[in-house]
Amino acid sequence: MDKSRSGKIRIIAAGVVCVMAAVLCAFYGYAVYCGLIQLNNPSQKRYPVRGVDVSHYQGTIDWPVLAAQDLDFAYIKATEGSSHTDEKFAENWEAAKDTGLRIGAYHFFSFDSPGESQLKHFTETVPAFRQMLPPVVDFEFYGDKKVNPPERETVCAQLDVMLQGLEAHYGVKPVIYATEDTMHLYLEGRYEEYPLWIRNVMKKPDTGNWNWVFWQYTNRKKLNGYEGDETYIDMNVFGGDRDAWEFWSRNYEMGWNYRPGWGSFRPDPQYSGDGRYLAVQDVVTDESTGLQSVRVTIQDGESGERIFAFITDRARDFWGICWEPGTDRIWTQSADTGLRCYECTEQEWRYNPEAERPAAVISKYDSYDGNG
Repeated sequence: MDKSRSGKIRIIAAGVVCVMAAVLCAFYGYAVYCGLIQLNNPSQKRYPVRGVDVSHYQGTIDWPVLAAQDLDFAYIKATEGSSHTDEKFAENWEAAKDTGLRIGAYHFFSFDSPGESQLKHFTETVPAFRQMLPPVVDFEFYGDKKVNPPERETVCAQLDVMLQGLEAHYGVKPVIYATEDTMHLYLEGRYEEYPLWIRNVMKKPDTGNWNWVFWQYTNRKKLNGYEGDETYIDMNVFGGDRDAWEFWSRNYEMGWNYRPGWGSFRPDPQYSGDGRYLAVQDVVTDESTGLQSVRVTIQDGESGERIFAFITDRARDFWGICWEPGTDRIWTQSADTGLRCYECTEQEWRYNPEAERPAAVISKYDSYDGNG
């Protein structure tokens, strides 16, 4: 075979490969866009509690049909800025109450409007009822704000007014919904006391030491029960198991500001922030003295295999434990001994009397007595 013919064949073959690669890439992109392929697929075992957020874009919603699709909660858009009310809010708010879903309302925050007037607009639009989920402030860029972000202190001053006013009106801390760019630019280092709802439709979010409560993992899900201009619906998971969900949603109903995995002490099983470990608590009795103490057993977060166990304080005064974000430290709270730290060294959790108390978070929950 002559060299010129051989070269032409190689060029044709390379062209065919390039065309096939382009076709595959185009098909993959189309499949992702249409929701046929989900970039995120959170484990049902790890994140069993799921929910949606909706607005007028979903049109008229058949709430019994929507709720029957393995959903636990729904957030409904109520307001935007100082004057806009979602045209479907009142209808959705009343209809959703008749389902078994836990529901809440959200406000789309405007960078161009005073926090006080936005607060007034939301509170006048959203009537409180006992089992509602905490209000949400949707804090994300719009228009050209991402390329021309407003000055941080100016924005945060108005956001402070909104958040503090919502807490005063509804009796609970509101949740902040954010993208990772707005979180890093405006929220980090200032708002960690608030529950975080993070959006990342590409991969599992990285929020550092600020454990998220909700994760919006896709905006391309197709469900039954709505007929609006928008074909797709946003899907979210709660950052804990069903016991944690019941505890979190019930505590909000009672007016307690509780965040799963950090900032409160509770006796139920808790995952570490990265999910590597699960801490399980039970009561053991000393046969010689008859005294009861709390034992904490550390398990592998995936397999459940026992790794280590240690005894903490006497049971009658024990409130519970919480993990310190970004570490392998467990903090316990007891009316008898107060706050104590157990730290992992060489695969063993030992009491560390020298550990520095994370004052920014723990102290906010010292009054919780565990009697909920």
